[in-house]
This record gives sequence, C-alpha cells and structure tokens, in this order.
Amino acid sequence: MSWRLDSRRRMILFLLAAVALGLQFVLDATRTAGRQDDYDLKLEAARRAERAYEAVREHRDLVGANVDLVNDPGSTGLVGPEVSLITNAAGDLDAKLTSLNPNFAAIFVEYFRQAGLAPGDPVAVAISGSFPGVNIALYAALEAMELRPVVITSVGASNWGANDPQFTWLDMETLFFETGIFHTRSAAATFGGGNDMGRGLSPAGRELIREAIARNGVPLLESRDIDDAIVKRMSFYTEAGRGRAYRLYVNVGGGIASIGSRHNRTLLPAGLTFELRGHNWPRKGTLVLMNDRGVPVVHLLGVVGVARRHGLPIAPDYHPLPGEGEIFVREMYRWPLAAGFLVLYGLACVLILAPEVRRGLFDRLTRRPPPATAALLAAALLGLAAPDARAANWREVDPADKGAATCVRSGGQRFTYHALGPDRAVVFRVQGPRRVKLLTRQALSAGGTAGAGYAVSVVLDGSEILHKTFAGDEPGDNALCDGAVLSALERAYVEVPRGEHELRVTAATDGGRVYGRLFRDVKRAVAGNVPYAPEAWAESATLQFESGKQSEYYRFTADQPLVVAVTGPTHLQLFTRLDFARGMLGSQNYTIEVLCDGAPWSTYHYDTTRLPNAFYPDRPDLLPGSRRKAVITVPAGRHVYTVRCVRPDRCGITARVLMPRRDLEQSP
Repeated sequence: MSWRLDSRRRMILFLLAAVALGLQFVLDATRTAGRQDDYDLKLEAARRAERAYEAVREHRDLVGANVDLVNDPGSTGLVGPEVSLITNAAGDLDAKLTSLNPNFAAIFVEYFRQAGLAPGDPVAVAISGSFPGVNIALYAALEAMELRPVVITSVGASNWGANDPQFTWLDMETLFFETGIFHTRSAAATFGGGNDMGRGLSPAGRELIREAIARNGVPLLESRDIDDAIVKRMSFYTEAGRGRAYRLYVNVGGGIASIGSRHNRTLLPAGLTFELRGHNWPRKGTLVLMNDRGVPVVHLLGVVGVARRHGLPIAPDYHPLPGEGEIFVREMYRWPLAAGFLVLYGLACVLILAPEVRRGLFDRLTRRPPPATAALLAAALLGLAAPDARAANWREVDPADKGAATCVRSGGQRFTYHALGPDRAVVFRVQGPRRVKLLTRQALSAGGTAGAGYAVSVVLDGSEILHKTFAGDEPGDNALCDGAVLSALERAYVEVPRGEHELRVTAATDGGRVYGRLFRDVKRAVAGNVPYAPEAWAESATLQFESGKQSEYYRFTADQPLVVAVTGPTHLQLFTRLDFARGMLGSQNYTIEVLCDGAPWSTYHYDTTRLPNAFYPDRPDLLPGSRRKAVITVPAGRHVYTVRCVRPDRCGITARVLMPRRDLEQSP
C-alpha cells in the first residue's frame, strides 16, 4: 500500500502536530523555579562580595569622598573618574556598571566547580584596576572555596575603573584585609598600561602608581619591555607556586602581559576554557603560556556578554542584591512529565505512522471505531495532559414544574423522564452560554410495534430555536416502570446564549406519548492557572495584540499600589509590564517591591524593552513593555500582598495575577 497524503492521512498528521504543540504548551505552563547547582556556595560567595561593597561605601563616607550618583547610580563608590593621571585605556561605562554586581561571585564559583577545583588548590591570578567589582567577586569566590591564589595586579585602570590615584585597587585590597573581609592580597604589582610598563602615562602618573604600590607594601615587578614583563611574570608564578602545579589561571581585564597582544582580545574566548584553539598568536601572554602547560584558563573581559549569558542585569541603575539572577534560580521543565509525554507521543507515532502498523489502518478508520489500543493511548494522553479534568461533562436540568414526571426503567436502574405534550410545555431555566442536550423517547403500542413518529419543539424566550422530527419506529431496551415499551433514544442539541433563559419543550405525535430529559454541558475543569482579580489598583488596562486577542491587566503606580488578598497555601504568578511613552526606545529598568501583610517581602529588578504589535486601546498615549514574571509563594492562612513601583520615580506598571485553578475556591 503506497503512502499518499489523502485527506485521512493529512488529518492524522495535523492531529499529531496539534497534540505535539499542546504537549509543549503544557510543559511550558508547568515549568517550576529550581535552584541551580551549588546554590548555597554561590550565595555565600555573593554575600562575601556584598560585605566588600559595604566596606567601600563606609570608607568613602568616612573620608568624605563624593560619589557621582549619575555615573554611579548604585552608590557603590567603585566608579572612578572618567580621566585621571593613572587612566591607561578607554573604558565603557555600561560595562563598568554591569560589573558592579556581587552575583558575579556566583559565576566564578560555577567556573571553579566546572574546573574541578578543591580547597587548597593553587590558582594563578592576573587582574587590573579596570574592573574592581569583578575583582571583588573573584576574591569572594576564591575565599568561599578556600583556594590558594597567587595574584599579580596591574595598578593602572581604564575610564570609570579604580583609577583614583588615592584609592587604587591595591588600596581597596588593604581596606578589605584590615576589615577582615578578605585575606587575599596581591603578591606582586606592575604599572600596567602599554607594555605593562606604564607606557602612555605621564611621568607623574607612573610616580603615583609607584607610590600606591609602596604604601600598600606590594613588591613591584619592573621590566624593560613586554617580552621581559611576560618572562618575569611566569618566573614569579613558578617561584610563588613552590613546586605545586597550578590548577587554574584566571585573568580579569585586558592586561597586556596576561593576554599577550591587543589583537589577542578577539581570539580569546570569555569564560572557562580547558584548551585554547591553535592560533597564530602575535605574542603569547601568560594566559596562553599557562594553557600550553595544560592549565585551564578563565578569561573575563567581555563583562556584558558574560552577564547576559548568566541572567544578570545590564548596566542597572540600582545595586543588585545577593542571590538575584538565573545563576541562582532558573525555571526548569518538570522532567517526569516531559518523559511521560515523550514516551506516549513516540508510541502514538509508532502505532500510527510505522509502515507495518499503518498498513490498512486508514481503510479501517472509515468503517469501524478506532482500535482499543489507539483509544487507550488517546485517553492516556488526555489524562496526563489534563489530570484534573472531570469524567462527565453533562448534568441533568430539572424542570420548573415537576408535576409531569414519569418513571423509566433501564439496565436495572430507574430514571425520571418528563411527559411532553403539544399543549402543555415542560419549562426549564438554563444559564448560558452553554450547550443543551435533549433526550426523547416515544411510548410504543402494545407488543412494541412501531409508533407513528413525533416532532419536538424547543422555544427559547418565546422564539422557536428547534423543530425536529423523529421516526420513533425502533424499539429500545428501555420501558416505563408500568411496563410500556419505549422507542430508541433520540438526541437533539441547542445552543443557549449568555444569561439566564427559559426553554419550553413540547412534542406533537399522532400516537404514543413522548417523554424527555434535558441536560446542560459542564465545562471541564482543566488543570493550570486562571486569572485572579486584585482588591485594589489604580486603573484597569486592556492589552490588545494585532491578532485581536485581549488580556485584562491592572495598572498600579508608586502612590496607588496593587493589592491582592489571597488564602494560602498556594502560589501566585505575577506578570508585570512597564508602561512606555510613545517615542521611548531601547531598554528600560524598573523595580517593584512586594509587601506581605504590610511587611517587606521581596524586591524585583527588571530590564525590559517595548513590546511590538500590542497596545492599550483605552490608553493610546502608552505602549506596553515586555512581560516579566515573579512567583509569590503564599503560606497557609489569609494574607494581603501589596505591589508597588519603586523605580523609576514616576512609573506606571500593568500587572496580571494568575492562581492555580485548584486553589481558586479557597481564596476570597
């Protein structure tokens, strides 16, 4: 039998594709937030880094240093001036702001664990003053994992780095050591800059670096040229290692003696690398030479790209808190559910599409019901995809007047039918919108011979919406309780519009009375989340897409927060979108704060962009931002959650709250 895409085969393929999309939708909707590997160790390192940030803030306050809140919106004190006498390279302010995040320590922990490091392992480190925030994160990770670093520092720095001559990276090291935050200090220092000799700096700038090295008690490595600088660094690492082989080499920044040449920047991959690809290196710095010896390397220069890969914010206008970002918690699929879907869907494809199975299958589909195996498989798929669905979807409707009730016996059970006549209607009241099913039978003459047929009429609020004729000529397996035989069961369906309506059902016949029952459909309870209305908000907002689909949101501001009353235990999904004024381009940052019963509960920082192809019909002056999600875990009891906008100062945010359907009934 050849394979031809006739209508039946096409229908099967479309059905399989639809089922696959449905299963993927279920998997996406049931993703849960899960902690990443080494969560506790990463959080410990991030908290160590945060203590270093606090020490810098306190020190800057004590010495009366002015913090430029425009260029340092997080008020870290780690953003230096644009230009100073020890500035040796151009720097990007966005990259510097991105690096001022204690959660970079978690990235280093992840690199170290992937490299297989253990407490006590020696690590060679090369850093500069260009990224003091990354240096802090590196030291925090080194000490959290109890490693033994040998650090060589290039004191010079690029714009916006540790380029304050009176507060260089070596001065920060001393501050951290004296306050007991870190025990790691530089074992040697160089000028940095061109050829690692301070080339490009003025004599006054080189003298300021020499003074900083001297006041912090760090040995100075001076060299004749770049090749001599690389040789001296390698010799220093060898002597400081005391015969132990280094397990890892870490480079932060673009120190020329470490990377070898400015052309090497485009050849060196960011992050952890076990073996560098072979290149025609213009010059091999200590990073490449270490890797030639079989030492894995961590290279961190493209800070923005590293932050984006690990879910950290880009150039935030706030100071991130420890534990934030996908490096700690990430939404993951429920693998048992995914495995079950994969097995069942694969089995369905084999049964339907395998040549030896499908031979003759499509022909049989047209003349008899589907095989039991396929039916069981379909039931299993439906049961797994919607485990909370109810078994029945029809419920009987009682008439307003039960005076015409009649007893019908079927299969050893008794049921109540209602006599239908041409003059006296049986009245039902139904709440729409829903579908209604009418079951009817006709009493046959003695001996069960054929009846004369009958016609059923249904009138909705005075207008006839159904008039259908049935033959009534096939005896059924049911009878009235008094013994009269009934005809086979007949069905008719009508659609009831929204609102409460009156249905009047009558039947006309020349012989043999007609009896009927009315059922209304019951919508299945599908597992998943449903919208949950808040108690208070600033204004309602309807979000409309170009496709015509609409979603109801609630706008809130700093002065008019969103208030949600809920009874736990349950969890809420809070979706928020920042309002964009027309003409606003690029990404925007915003912060929301969640209070539980009046007490601070959590703060969320988001980076968002304008959402294309969507708008607010009732607010043409505003455009929606991309959706951001937060999960609120509600403990047992009734609680009131308040969501307010913290940043920017004048902000509008729309929100949509979802709750698991199974928990909806217990909430107010």
